[in-house]
Amino acid sequence: MESLELRIFREVARTKSISKSAENMGYVQSNITAHIKKLERELNTTLFIRHSKGVTLTKDGEKLLYQAEKIISLLDKTLKSFQNHPKTLKIGTTQTIAGYLLPQCIIEYQKQFPNVLLSVSTLNQDDLEQKLSNGQLDCIITNNSHNICHGKQILNSPENLVLITPSSCHSQKDIWKYPVIINSIESCPYRKVLLGWWNLHQSELPKMIELDTVEAILNTVAMGGGISLLPQVVLLDKQNINSFYIESLQSTSIHMWVATDKLPSEYIALKDIIQKQLKIDNN
Repeated sequence: MESLELRIFREVARTKSISKSAENMGYVQSNITAHIKKLERELNTTLFIRHSKGVTLTKDGEKLLYQAEKIISLLDKTLKSFQNHPKTLKIGTTQTIAGYLLPQCIIEYQKQFPNVLLSVSTLNQDDLEQKLSNGQLDCIITNNSHNICHGKQILNSPENLVLITPSSCHSQKDIWKYPVIINSIESCPYRKVLLGWWNLHQSELPKMIELDTVEAILNTVAMGGGISLLPQVVLLDKQNINSFYIESLQSTSIHMWVATDKLPSEYIALKDIIQKQLKIDNN
């Protein structure tokens, strides 16, 4: 007994006509008749009495109609529950990117795909790659430029970085007297770039302060606690902070990777939105 047979049986019972049922369901009459006969053979009973005006349900037919209505209703509810179940796009990124780049991108994305749920996880660079590889994330947005074996890169766009200092620091000559404030994760690209730049210009290692959040770094810099390196857009409306654009520090970029077996329109749309937002932020 199949769903189609029950639906055909119900239609015949409702219309009391083989020909009308065939017309309503887009089948030829012989097809409708064949399905009804198959049901009758399977149940070893007669479901309809045929007469000149059409068909009438037998007692067993009435019994089956009662059950068929419940079965079809349950099947329809089950199908609808899956059709209405929203798709979730699982995004992995760093805390910094999640804070300064993604908010506006998410707003724009939801305008295009209102039925797609977005789930954003903030992780370090190494964990992002691992979770993309094992299928826990659909895509990742990262500063890490090295190749990911189990992913396909669909975005590679530069980001503008600035060296941020307390407001009391008026020139680059004053920079060297401050501690360097960096993320505690050694794979952080801003940390690598800043320390590499420092080591090129100073023989002594800097005094380092490790902080885990962008907000903590900004507040510490604003209070005179040190210098750091962050994307330029992070500084919007920040008080008591000076910034210096240094060409040799412009060596990071935003990369978006998706799993190698995935490249639907939802990912391309997100990539386009991020790319557009980066152009706005970098101007």
